Amino acid sequence: MEADTSKMVKEYARPAAGCDHLHPECLRPPDVLVQTVHYLLEMYAQEKRARFGCVYSFVFDRLRAVRQDMILQDVSPVDTVRILQEMIPFYFDADYLCRTRRCDAYDGKLHSNSLEECLSRWREAAPAVPKEIINPSIVCANILHQIPVPSALVDIYIWREFLEGDLFDVLRDIVVAYRCNNYIRFFRKLLQLPVDSVAVAAVQAVETLRYRALSTISIAYRSPNVKIPIDVLANWLHYKDSCDLVDVLSCCSTVHSDSVVISSINLNNLLGEQSLSLLAKF
Repeated sequence: MEADTSKMVKEYARPAAGCDHLHPECLRPPDVLVQTVHYLLEMYAQEKRARFGCVYSFVFDRLRAVRQDMILQDVSPVDTVRILQEMIPFYFDADYLCRTRRCDAYDGKLHSNSLEECLSRWREAAPAVPKEIINPSIVCANILHQIPVPSALVDIYIWREFLEGDLFDVLRDIVVAYRCNNYIRFFRKLLQLPVDSVAVAAVQAVETLRYRALSTISIAYRSPNVKIPIDVLANWLHYKDSCDLVDVLSCCSTVHSDSVVISSINLNNLLGEQSLSLLAKF
């Protein structure tokens, strides 16, 4: 069987001491890098349901190679933004899926470092390019990702000019709701985001706020034998499937067929990997 060379993509080459990696004949120009990212993300979209681990590992490695070529060429800010805006959604989507399901190919630290590298280079290049090149959905994803950062409420104003008024207001309300631990308003506003806003970028904020919410609820309804219906709690915590909430509560409390005994909640049991993955799911 002969390999289809049109489907071959350059793999990542780890830098080694004393080796020169700057081979001009091997570096792909910016337009080719954009085409490569398009091809990889199309493959990811087509294959992620059937064989997520395999396609994630392949695309993750090849996108590292894309960034490597981009850095070695010291591409312009415009090309930097063009390339990174194409690949950033992959990192958010894959991070969410890997957090909420088991994936042996996922290295949380390496994935996080790659995402932060992309965002850092994008933020650095953004002020140097025409405003119309900046994708509002990437701006939105960046803000959602930064929600847990202490300076998030200040940082959001840096990006105000790139967002329509209504979208800016929703994002600001989301950040404020997180700061105030107003979980009901947080999730209500999260649902108001446009469909192309990469809402999964808020996964860390969702995980943290749900934990805080359960802590607040366990204190507010601490009286012995007080129960809250599962459906009510699922609505408060924005679980589309109440079965996911039941799985969370089964790790830390006494769950009946349709309610949970609040006084039985033990928050320490929610700090395990499985529990955190269920807290992050939305």
